[in-house]
Amino acid sequence: MKVKKYKASSMQEAMNQVRAELGDEAVILNSKAVKTSKFFGLVTKKGVEVIAAVDEEPIKHNCKLHHVPDMEPPKQQSIVQQEQFSFDISSQKELIENIQEMKRMMKGLKSANNRDSQLPDHFFDIEESLQRTELPVDLSEAASEYLYQEWLKSKTMSKRQMRETLKHYFMERIEQVDFEGNVYRKKFISLVGPTGVGKTTTLAKLAANAVLKHGKSVGFITTDTYRIAAIEQLKTYASILDAPIEVCYNAEDFQVAKRKLAHLDLVFIDTAGRNFLNEEFVRDLQEVIDFKAEMTTFLVLSLTSKMTDMKKITDQFWKVGIQQFIFTKKDETAESSSMYAMIEHYKIGAAFITNGQSVPEDLQVADKDLVITDLIEEIKK
Repeated sequence: MKVKKYKASSMQEAMNQVRAELGDEAVILNSKAVKTSKFFGLVTKKGVEVIAAVDEEPIKHNCKLHHVPDMEPPKQQSIVQQEQFSFDISSQKELIENIQEMKRMMKGLKSANNRDSQLPDHFFDIEESLQRTELPVDLSEAASEYLYQEWLKSKTMSKRQMRETLKHYFMERIEQVDFEGNVYRKKFISLVGPTGVGKTTTLAKLAANAVLKHGKSVGFITTDTYRIAAIEQLKTYASILDAPIEVCYNAEDFQVAKRKLAHLDLVFIDTAGRNFLNEEFVRDLQEVIDFKAEMTTFLVLSLTSKMTDMKKITDQFWKVGIQQFIFTKKDETAESSSMYAMIEHYKIGAAFITNGQSVPEDLQVADKDLVITDLIEEIKK
């Protein structure tokens, strides 16, 4: 078997290389998105890395079958084969998934090769823009194929019409996702998430919004006893809003705090920012806070984070019970396509998007149109 690694700017280009060198019988063993840097790391470009293999023609021998000498298999050949398969195929399930992915990509490549030669240049501009977003490769390719099929119906779509077509496509994919604001449906509102995403500031924005726009009486509970600064920051916000605050170190403290603040309309719960890639920290949080009580829990994620990390964090908190996302730091990044990608992948909506540090101004109520409009704006660039 011949095994080779390919790098290209897009999956289509990589598949063209595979077919040109290994032929149509090639099998994709692994594929992943990569980033390459140029000019001493000042410029980065997204691409893909593909490991492909093909069975070589067996060597034919003109020998008599009645005499086959006993021979040990060449040890050197065994070593070479081991080196060729040094990449990690951790399980049979992973191998099956990779083969299925190969079939899907081959199908997409065939479709791309059969595309009409009259396709306008702005179609390929949009396709390239899709590939530069944080959308998963399969999603961006599916969007491109949908756009192509829609273009075939008239063959006269302008660039603006193509963007509107994509907007419709992305809207359909999350049509069943709930974006209805439910932040004030339950008395207790908790914010969870990793360190540095702005949970405490976001909590203060939500509380100020409840007081100033909805006339609610509010209180605070904080379990973030790891950072003294975090407690002092929340106490400052509580003082401005004339709201009581309770500091909890354990589950017993938390139950006492709930009883003390039971007379209020809403109680906002701040949690410690930890490295929640470590499952142990999530368990520690569950030991203090009763997430099964009358509570709405929002997972706060920063749009400046890597997509892979956002998914790992969400997977860790999934067992806690996440109602919706809150995305922060939109003002600190030019790429917000990860927001749509997370919503589409986990099928839960976003409640709010923050785009600055001002309390309570820099807080947007999220809806599908806003999220998809941001995605289309990114594709325009």
